[in-house]
Amino acid sequence: MSKPSSTDAFAAIGARQANPQVAQLQELTPSTAPLPTIPVEPHRPELAFTPRPPVQSSETLAPILQNLREAADRFAVNLAPPSQDYWQRQKLTQFDWRIARTEDWQDFPAVLAGAGPWEQVTIPHYGEPVGPASTFYRTRFELSEEELSDRSLFLHFRGVDYQAHVFLNGNFLGSHEGFFAPFEFSASHCARVGENTLTVRVDNDFTCLGESQHHESPSIDGDKIYAATNQGYDEPLSGWHHCPPGMGIYQDVWIESRPTLHLADLFIRPLSSLDRAEAWIEVNHSQVDPTPVPIELSLSIFGQNFELSLLDGHPCGDELVAGPGKNYYRFEFDVPNARLWTPEEPWLYQAQVTLRHKNEVCDQRARQFGMRTFVFDEASTPKGEPILNGQRIRLRGANTMGHEQQCVMRGDFEQLREDLLLAKAANLNFLRFTQRPVQEEIYDLCDQLGLMAQTDLPLFAHLRRHQFAEAVRQAQEMERLVRAHPCNIYVSYINEPFPAEWKPMAHRRLHREELERFFRAASEAIHVVNPDRAIKPVDGDYDPPAPGLPDNHCYTYWYLGHGIDAGKLHRGFWQAIKPGWQYGCGEFGAEGLDSREVLEEFCPTEWLPAPGSDEAEWSPSVISKAQLGKFHLMFFDRPQTLDGWISASRTHQAHAMRRMTEAFRRDSRNVSCAIHLFIDAWPTGWMKTIVDVQRQPKPAYFAYREALTPLMANIRTDRERFTSGDEMSFEFWLCHDRGPRPEKATLRWQLEVAGAVLHAQESSAEVPDVSATCQGKWTFPAPEVDQRTPATLRLSLWAGGELLHDTSLELELFPVAKPITTPVEVFGQSEGPARRLLHDQGLPLDASADLLLIDDLAAYEKSADSIDQRIAAGARAVFLDLPVGEHRLAGKNVKIEAVSMHPRFFVSRQTGHPLIEAFEPHDFNWWYDPDLDRAAPLLETTCWAEDARPILITSASHWGEEVLEPDWAAAEWSHGQGSIVVCQLKFANRTRHNPPAQLWFQRLANHNLASTKPAVTTSSPTH
Repeated sequence: MSKPSSTDAFAAIGARQANPQVAQLQELTPSTAPLPTIPVEPHRPELAFTPRPPVQSSETLAPILQNLREAADRFAVNLAPPSQDYWQRQKLTQFDWRIARTEDWQDFPAVLAGAGPWEQVTIPHYGEPVGPASTFYRTRFELSEEELSDRSLFLHFRGVDYQAHVFLNGNFLGSHEGFFAPFEFSASHCARVGENTLTVRVDNDFTCLGESQHHESPSIDGDKIYAATNQGYDEPLSGWHHCPPGMGIYQDVWIESRPTLHLADLFIRPLSSLDRAEAWIEVNHSQVDPTPVPIELSLSIFGQNFELSLLDGHPCGDELVAGPGKNYYRFEFDVPNARLWTPEEPWLYQAQVTLRHKNEVCDQRARQFGMRTFVFDEASTPKGEPILNGQRIRLRGANTMGHEQQCVMRGDFEQLREDLLLAKAANLNFLRFTQRPVQEEIYDLCDQLGLMAQTDLPLFAHLRRHQFAEAVRQAQEMERLVRAHPCNIYVSYINEPFPAEWKPMAHRRLHREELERFFRAASEAIHVVNPDRAIKPVDGDYDPPAPGLPDNHCYTYWYLGHGIDAGKLHRGFWQAIKPGWQYGCGEFGAEGLDSREVLEEFCPTEWLPAPGSDEAEWSPSVISKAQLGKFHLMFFDRPQTLDGWISASRTHQAHAMRRMTEAFRRDSRNVSCAIHLFIDAWPTGWMKTIVDVQRQPKPAYFAYREALTPLMANIRTDRERFTSGDEMSFEFWLCHDRGPRPEKATLRWQLEVAGAVLHAQESSAEVPDVSATCQGKWTFPAPEVDQRTPATLRLSLWAGGELLHDTSLELELFPVAKPITTPVEVFGQSEGPARRLLHDQGLPLDASADLLLIDDLAAYEKSADSIDQRIAAGARAVFLDLPVGEHRLAGKNVKIEAVSMHPRFFVSRQTGHPLIEAFEPHDFNWWYDPDLDRAAPLLETTCWAEDARPILITSASHWGEEVLEPDWAAAEWSHGQGSIVVCQLKFANRTRHNPPAQLWFQRLANHNLASTKPAVTTSSPTH
């Protein structure tokens, strides 16, 4: 097993921002309407409440899952009368297999005859090779006289990845391209009584996106219509991570003996009135004599999970005739007082069709269906409102990558059911089958459990021009696979299409305008087989605008600042979209390491700290495709143990997912969001999952579950740290996605300091309908404290004396800082950070002071000699927020660079420098900016100086690679008896509103200079 590759294609995508056609788009901003003011009333101790017991573990989740199992059992029954199966199936599971050799192409008849080395495999079978390759599958089976006499024989494949070429007894039956769709070939003309030999050649290729054939090889694009996810295979470096486009016969293979007149498909299409439906019936006439024959069709409609006999053998028209091959018939019928399919009550009907010829039954077919409609309403204002059965809804879901497909491949349908119930337990109402359709058993179970689904055509970023028509064909295949399932509410065509200028490939790929022609062509093809299909063409658009509902991906808490910076998102902003539309966020996420138990049980030993080794030297970067080692320092300090890494990463993942999801819930314009990802199919497969491979939820699962509570109270503030006497302002929100709205609801809240309730109050509440509203802003003076003290603000929603929901926000209170009396001299721009500090701190100005604040390099250069002499004599010079470039300060070379990735909200004080001794791990994080009225990044540039020592550091990750040496946010070096500090933090306007920022300036102004002199480093960060 080779070492993991250092390249990271997904991080490279995260480096990019969308490339909007600005004239057509508009950034979404928070409302400017003044918020209602909630007056402060006297403390009412009787209003203090005990919060609900938290659901934060598998043990506390267990009764919720049990209740869901019992509720699901009601809808999982089949009460319809049985239908007769006229088909005889022989499932083929044992095959010989091998990778094609050069000599196989020189003597292909020998391959068909079985020559050469083979190994036995069991279907389903999937894995390497990746990229251009061919493999062969070969098996033998017996056929009886009865199976061939006066019947038709078909070889049916439920899914082969990627191109299948099928030979029976040396005769070529046909080919099929595409990995997800079922296909079949007539085999009667070359089958024989007794032993038959089936040989399948399976071809693979590079994807349209591009793929590496080996772990370290360059990416090459090909013709394979495949995105970046599937069921994966058991190989740690690549196969566990779902993205490599392997190959194989990964779904069932049957030899089927059917009546020569048989029912090929049945689709029940609910009509928009929801009191009528239309049966689409396909009859295949496969007789040797192609003469059209008269047939009779009759339709029965029963309740599947409830008692009902709506139609029983009702004739479908008169004088029907079936010509050779496929025949299509439609028949409308009434469904009075229909029981509608909804996520809460997934009522299912069953249609049964009987086919007769000359008054004799030839075939019967049954299909479950649900009465439901779904649209993205483009007549609404704003456009894009999701409407289920005529009612507004919000889509709250998760992306999936292979766990459910693996369940079907293993035949573990109980685990599949548990996985889907685990989604419902997290308050999810839909799953995005990300970048690929899945097996039909999964849709069947989603139908029964009331879990909505989005199915994606497997395209990522690009489509090869000569694959245009093939992609349209596969889009129609996708629709035929999912159209009968009420759970599947809409489809998408492509994940994250890229602008042409990102990587000029016009000679290889469709231009954007051509891609949109594909959208139109695919939609026409889909609407031929299902006129009612809702379509969101693009999920995660990097080259907007696209037709339909705007959707942007956002990894602002992982690919730092990706999509929109976290402070703006928290404040109520969103990315630029088409004016007059709602929006969706189809992906957002962050990594959280798997548990120690999973890592130790499954992972290669070289991925773990060696027994007895110093765990402080270990990095998660040894895990294949893990990103945590590269990105963690943008969010938290480097942990010193494996357990520390696990805890810190999971804490960040949970915090990030809660904060993002609550922002989406507060924004009524967000009609859809899906976390990336749900359950891992393999150990460490894609650690953005919120449930590991052993189905143990991570803390982020519970954070997401809580943030998706259908009726939810929520607190929003841009500040979480306050100095005694500060005005603390909090917005109180109610967010309602689904379910009944209570009458006469009230809000109660309480402020707890050091565990004691200091203030409790209540007010009336107005619960919104499928939206979110701010109930008002409550402002309260920060209590007096004499030391740093934790506090908690709790908000709860009540109706009829019952606690419906409560939430909490953790705060910190600081004592009033002692005023800084150190005199300073300023060499600063008129509106620069030095003068801002002078003004905000009320500092005395002294031309001979030992503290020099400098942000104007031109002013410094005019007096450089005298300033340097004063520093050498014992003064301290603090250079603030220097411009990008190379500078000379007191004889030292200083380099200022823009941060890699995006501006930082967090910097680490994990340097051992004496200046940071008074700070906690997250003190340099999430600082409020009063000029912007929101939290804003505090670092846009980094510094380096020869012979300097870092004070504050940040990640130096450059997207696709890990840089071991961090970049510096602030550094110091001695100059004679004095010292020089270069500080790139943007903090000068924040000291009044961020106690750690005030403390930072106090340390800069008052720190004993001599304490910094002994330790000096000359190491340089990598640039």
